[in-house]
Amino acid sequence: MLFDKYGIDIVLQAHNHNYQRTFPLRYNESSFSPLYHPNIADKHTAEYKDPNGTVFLTVGTGGAELHNLTGIAPYIVDQFESHGFLNVDIASSKKELTLFGTFYENTDMNIKDHFSITKQK
Repeated sequence: MLFDKYGIDIVLQAHNHNYQRTFPLRYNESSFSPLYHPNIADKHTAEYKDPNGTVFLTVGTGGAELHNLTGIAPYIVDQFESHGFLNVDIASSKKELTLFGTFYENTDMNIKDHFSITKQK
């Protein structure tokens, strides 16, 4: 609810030892359990322009034993069990600001996921 109130675009977290990325989400006030049934604000899978929600990333892939994934929630875009790292780049122009995220797998530096969030200035 606070993320929506303050217009937060991205949340990075790492407690779980795997990788997960959500669609932009909004708090679901009508749900009995709003934390597990959020509203999906944007169904695009990789490029978000002025998203009306928060993208949540779990990047707990730095070397500890990975946590098993047993399913995928409908608000998750991508998830996997793999060691790796998230590279974040930011580009700015006169009209917009863009954050680029790319997740690389440690074993062979393959790109496993990528996304961008663009905001108008």
